[in-house]
Amino acid sequence: MGQAVYAIDAFPDDDLLWRIEWIGGVGYNTSVPSEPQIDVCLAQLPKGEKNPLSARARSSQVEKRTVKIGVGLLPYVWIGSVWQKRRPVITNLSAYRGRVSIDATSLRMVALGMATSRDNAIPRSSYLFGASWPNVCRTILVAVEQDGDPYAVMVPTAEIIRFYYGPSTRLAQALFWGEYRNMFNADRSGVFKEGVVRVHLRRWLEDEDSWTLARYICSPLMQSEVSELYRNLQVYQINSPNLISQLDQALRCSFPFAGPTIIQGICLRLPGPTPDGPPRWLVLRIEQCSAPFPFDLVIVDRDNSSARGPNVEDENLIAAWAKTEKPESEVEEQTPEVFCSNEEPRRGLEPLRIDLIENRFEYLSGKALLKEEKVLQHYRHIPMKADANQMLTGLGTGQGTWGTSNLLLTKLTTVPTPAPKRRDAPVLPANLETFVKAIELLAEQRSCEVGLIGLGRGDSSFGPHTLASFPTHDPRKGKRIAWAWIKREKRPRRVAIAEVGLENKFAYALEIERTNQEHSILVLAREDSQRIAADRLQAIMLMCALKRGWVPEEQLPGYRRKTTTHRDLVTISVLESRIWRKIVKVLEKRSASAGN
Repeated sequence: MGQAVYAIDAFPDDDLLWRIEWIGGVGYNTSVPSEPQIDVCLAQLPKGEKNPLSARARSSQVEKRTVKIGVGLLPYVWIGSVWQKRRPVITNLSAYRGRVSIDATSLRMVALGMATSRDNAIPRSSYLFGASWPNVCRTILVAVEQDGDPYAVMVPTAEIIRFYYGPSTRLAQALFWGEYRNMFNADRSGVFKEGVVRVHLRRWLEDEDSWTLARYICSPLMQSEVSELYRNLQVYQINSPNLISQLDQALRCSFPFAGPTIIQGICLRLPGPTPDGPPRWLVLRIEQCSAPFPFDLVIVDRDNSSARGPNVEDENLIAAWAKTEKPESEVEEQTPEVFCSNEEPRRGLEPLRIDLIENRFEYLSGKALLKEEKVLQHYRHIPMKADANQMLTGLGTGQGTWGTSNLLLTKLTTVPTPAPKRRDAPVLPANLETFVKAIELLAEQRSCEVGLIGLGRGDSSFGPHTLASFPTHDPRKGKRIAWAWIKREKRPRRVAIAEVGLENKFAYALEIERTNQEHSILVLAREDSQRIAADRLQAIMLMCALKRGWVPEEQLPGYRRKTTTHRDLVTISVLESRIWRKIVKVLEKRSASAGN
């Protein structure tokens, strides 16, 4: 199934082709207070025209509209992109893709109105705004001087903001709310040694945001640009004659670095100041930049890390969210594909993350964020699901409301192309056969007595071994335990129980016959490390069947338990060693307590 192509509800919902002509001002959003809004100017392509940047398209006055969207969608839109029925359309703009060299120290900021009307840097014959003009005339261009031409290269500041400062929903919002410096814990972030930056992210950010924030931490110039942009927005708001001011078009923001660089992107060729001189370039979209970053390594940490700890499959972990009883398939069918900027999304549900794949910076090619290994995981993450009775009708990039909303909270994040995962061998399936092979290997390699045991009623053969099964009836309610019954095969769910005798101590490794559920391998021992009687094991299996998995340790007084992962297994020996380590640990607990 292909990746969804997301729509923007404010865009025209028709079969015509619309080009984003320009990105305008930013201001307060009365419908979504948590997210400022930004003007997007759309121009309809002439009938039969497919090239959005042809001379015919750029001079057309068929129809133009200016719509408002949340700034959280800034990573998703760019000048020159084409839309149909609210969705982006892939267009071949290779003829306009070019590379321009600039020096970020030889530039100035000029209002679009001045550059076009007074200085004719963007002639009307080359780019006709028409009805969009009132919404864009005060927007700012960064003009780079070359060979005496003050307008040799022009870049809209909205594009600089989109590419360098707002590559994700949360960073774009933080930029316009003046909260950029609050996106990381300043006390736990900084340059710790030459070339190494630590970024302690706030929990609502994505790891990939660390690249941008690391540059911000290292660069006084970038810090100044961020502060100046927000200060100017505040001044505009204060000086506005209206309680809710018009959108501020004058977004003054330059490159976050100084010195020469090469930018690649969609560049429109314009006539130069003289007929025989070099052309001017209007950069509509930046795709890549060669400027270096002021660091060699970025270490990422966060307030609430989603990284998996070594105890990830320990079912004793406290659930971070309440699990819904609704089938997951019912909820997935409701997932919408339309962004709405006129309503706050609903908090409390697992946010939808949308990755926008772009390789933006040559300097970061081949580099990866360093994430410190999690020492211990304290919570078991169970995503909250929407109530099947509540239809989600759209997506929202605002920060959300605890009140009623039919929008799913959504975050867009620009990420580089993921490196392909290389494996020397296919991953082994997580099933009883793999577990049994690991137990057979353990019996061969370890100095212990090992055997797979049954519990009497419901036992079955598995090659030369015996497997037990879960009780299928709840004696208290007199009803069948649905989880313990394999309906398609009309038999009880099996469980492999390996009894491991080490000198005068015993431990048990257990594996559930898996269907769609994801379980860990349980290693169990009595506090006195003696054998567990069959009737007691039967009672424990009944508790597990009722819970639909391994019961937590607090419900097993007199026992010690460990769990181990069955994930990403390449060889049987890896699983065997994991099981053996857990067996040694549960038996070591007995030795330690005996010594006390």
